[in-house]
Amino acid sequence: MSGPFLLKQYHLFITRRSAGAFILSRDGRSADYVGASPDDLGEALRRFASQSVYRYFWFACTAAAKEAHQLEQAWCHRYRPTDVASGPSGDHGVAWHCTTEGCAACALAESRR
Repeated sequence: MSGPFLLKQYHLFITRRSAGAFILSRDGRSADYVGASPDDLGEALRRFASQSVYRYFWFACTAAAKEAHQLEQAWCHRYRPTDVASGPSGDHGVAWHCTTEGCAACALAESRR
């Protein structure tokens, strides 16, 4: 994982099209949002940079969409982002189900639905 970097400067760090996962933050110290892109990490960050309250990001490029999803899931569990209520994005359109037994974050998210 690389970062934190200023979100408005994402283009300086994401120089090629790739799958990957990212963490967004308002203060550069805590995870507020975790996401992934199956094929274009730079485009996903561009959308957030142009219309969000986040100022910082961390990222990791991956070789495939499945790896990006797995990394997103791991980061959701590790960093407990405050702005993700429905769990990782999964296969983008396919319902995601947590595979971590007894996950308090996912149980809380499920109760909010």
